[in-house]
Amino acid sequence: MSSLLSTLQDAEIGQRGFLLTGEVQYLAPYERAIGQLDEHLLLLAENPMLQFYGADIAAIARLSQLKRSELAQTIVVRREQGQVAAQKLLREDNGKIYMDEMRLRISNIESGVAASLREQKLDLQWRSELALWGGGGGALLMLGLLTLLFVDLRRDLSERAELLERLAFESQHDSLTRVPNRRAFNEMLDQALALARRGERQVALLYLDLDGFKPINDQYGHAAGDATLKVVVALWQGVMREGEVLARLGGDEFAVIAAGDAEAVERLAQRLIDALDVPLLAQYPEIRVGVSVGLARYAEHGEDRRRLIAAADTAMYRAKEAGKHCFAWPESRQPVLAVV
Repeated sequence: MSSLLSTLQDAEIGQRGFLLTGEVQYLAPYERAIGQLDEHLLLLAENPMLQFYGADIAAIARLSQLKRSELAQTIVVRREQGQVAAQKLLREDNGKIYMDEMRLRISNIESGVAASLREQKLDLQWRSELALWGGGGGALLMLGLLTLLFVDLRRDLSERAELLERLAFESQHDSLTRVPNRRAFNEMLDQALALARRGERQVALLYLDLDGFKPINDQYGHAAGDATLKVVVALWQGVMREGEVLARLGGDEFAVIAAGDAEAVERLAQRLIDALDVPLLAQYPEIRVGVSVGLARYAEHGEDRRRLIAAADTAMYRAKEAGKHCFAWPESRQPVLAVV
């Protein structure tokens, strides 16, 4: 559910960059995020654990549509009437109202699910203790029945524990590649930046977008595309060092959180690029992909997560424009309007 908020916030980053500068390149992350919203909403609606929260999910879908319309309206106004008119529309603050309501409903759902799981676990523990200590007596039949009940309950508890552990892992990791997902990436980048502000470490962000990946899905099917992404991740992990974190942000977009000066960051980017200069799938030796890498460092290119991501994303598009399969830095630090 938090990924839905992150996607809307990513759309805002692109929207605000366009409103501020009028440069269409900022609309690329906006359009990409908007394209992912329906997928997030469908996953919420189909999640069996959320079947009792239908009204909240319907409200979240309605609010996300209102937010999407608000973003689109400001972009139209910026194009047709200019920056002053667009900023006047922003000051009405409708977008913040929608986001605050969505955060409240999502928080209610997450709290309800967590409470339900805790109650089930406590109930099972109570039943297990009752089976162990409540039977007593010397009747062998009763003892046998209680033993069977205890074994069954322990198995149930074990399955519940495994479910909770799996849900916790899946909430923080990409289901295909098993690397951290966007939600975990945001949290880890915030933690790294907090350390950087205290002077305890350097922080750099590498924004990676695969070159030539879409034709693989079109020509060979999504199974081949998924297999390609798994191989790409394995190759990258093979050239990364301790302390460097690879995350999948969605589709064929990835990010790496690293430390070091500009030269060390460039060497890492080159290793990631060079790692893909090999055949990827034995059954399709002709399949190849490259990667365009955008680089940004705290605090030169941004002092918080959103500005640093926006700078790295802009740099990635510079790498695309330079011919792909290369890395680039932002030309300069670009101002980004605060996100609602």
